[in-house]
Amino acid sequence: MRKLCPAFLVSFILLFSVQADSGDSLSIGPRFHRETGYDEYGAVGKNISFGENKPLYKEYPGAKKTKLPQPSFAGPSLEQVIRARKSVRTFSDRTVGFEHLAQLLLSADGLTHQLSQYDLRAAPSGGALYPIEIYVIITNVEGLDMGLYHFRVADSSLELVKAGHFNKEIHEAANEQSAVGNSPLTVILTSRFERSTRKYADRGYRYIYMEAGAICENIYLQVTSLGMGTVAVGAFNDRWLNELLEIDGAEEAALLIMPVGFVKDK
Repeated sequence: MRKLCPAFLVSFILLFSVQADSGDSLSIGPRFHRETGYDEYGAVGKNISFGENKPLYKEYPGAKKTKLPQPSFAGPSLEQVIRARKSVRTFSDRTVGFEHLAQLLLSADGLTHQLSQYDLRAAPSGGALYPIEIYVIITNVEGLDMGLYHFRVADSSLELVKAGHFNKEIHEAANEQSAVGNSPLTVILTSRFERSTRKYADRGYRYIYMEAGAICENIYLQVTSLGMGTVAVGAFNDRWLNELLEIDGAEEAALLIMPVGFVKDK
């Protein structure tokens, strides 16, 4: 069992780091917002940098791929789903259908249509750069082996990153929150930051977080429409989660965890 950092210790470290910052009285949050701002002269920050050009579509060459079927589900109206949407933290053992998973991923950030030279997706993205990647931990989905998968947007498929049962690892990475590690599947959003910063420099981080929020809401609404539930979990051990996903935490890093499943009866 990994040892978790107590909340009071985290608070102390944060407080100490703010007090120890003699170069600027602002803590990291407001400083980030200020220095990624624009004024009449352009960027406010004086130490900004641009990222390198990265491929639009991430892929795992040689990985086992499973093609996702085109959506055919027609659910309740958007207005009904918005009213019904809520966070769900307990899930039943019921198996999630493969078609349900396909509907969820394609609605989250799948390809929708073309505009000029751009392949557009279900969620908006600053400059159509699409830095967000989607991973799924599969535990109980019809027709799929347990494991960690990557949603390959380019051809609407799932790539098997590694096989295995990862509920224990994702539960620990989420600071042992009860909602995580007990669902048939878990969606994880990451970002390849340089997809955005190559054009927008450090302000690209703002656009990345906006995009992650749009994808998060797409997932909430589609899950609700399918009769299931989810919750957005932003508190996690970054290093442990990045290690589970086998990403470096710098060029690509985890942003959000969303366990998904049918609601457990009370």
